[in-house]
Amino acid sequence: MPSDTEGELLRSGEFARRSRLSPKALRIYSETGLLQPVEVDPANGYRRYGVAQLRTARLIAMLRGIDMSLAEIGSLLRDLDSGGAAIDRLGDHLQALEAHHTSRRSLVRHIHAILREEDRPMFTIAIRHVPARRMMSVQRRLKASETDAFVREAKDLFAAHAGATAPGPFSLIFHGVVDHESDGPLEATLVCSDETGATDLVGIRSEDAHDEAFTTITKAQWEYPAILAAYDALACSPEVVARPESPLSCREVYLADPEAVGPDDLLCDIAYPLGPLRGP
Repeated sequence: MPSDTEGELLRSGEFARRSRLSPKALRIYSETGLLQPVEVDPANGYRRYGVAQLRTARLIAMLRGIDMSLAEIGSLLRDLDSGGAAIDRLGDHLQALEAHHTSRRSLVRHIHAILREEDRPMFTIAIRHVPARRMMSVQRRLKASETDAFVREAKDLFAAHAGATAPGPFSLIFHGVVDHESDGPLEATLVCSDETGATDLVGIRSEDAHDEAFTTITKAQWEYPAILAAYDALACSPEVVARPESPLSCREVYLADPEAVGPDDLLCDIAYPLGPLRGP
């Protein structure tokens, strides 16, 4: 390989080969501003990169290899000259990877139990009666990546509207699948007093009294994809199978703020409203 000359420019194909990034990846990184070429020929659109950019390109390739998002990589690159900030970001990402691995391991254990036709004692399921209630409501169609921002927005709206008078609890009601492909809809609710009225941003609705089957999970069990095991355990439970005809949607009823508890602390109930009791 020829020696790297600081001022040397490389065509995109050669730069891709030496950086171990595909031409498609280079185009995406150029369009997003993550790694822009030094010059672009206005006549033919050919891109040229500086040899000095190879270190950044190779770093991006490695960071993508550990499943770091483009947004996270951009933040890390901006922090390279900020002391240990980039190292801290890498450490945070490692912790997130380890938590995600633990979450997947939990889901695998649940799947193993299904395949072996074993009892699944991981979740304790109970039934409770929920009285009729009024609730503040904000509903959106969104995908999984937008959920955190939506939850923060809904909590802020509820707090600004009702302040400390809302008795709670905060819940997320899934009227459809919310994942990377499907967009719900998802509804955030907070039980409120009879005096609370609707606004342009916050609706008010009532929900009839009903029974629901539920299981209480820790923050570690709530992390995706481990939470899928809790939903499956409830959906397949004798309690839900025996009373399947509820018009109400499944929900997460929060006991605490996810940012305020540790992985082994109880965080929320996964709840399935139950249909009417069937006669003998």
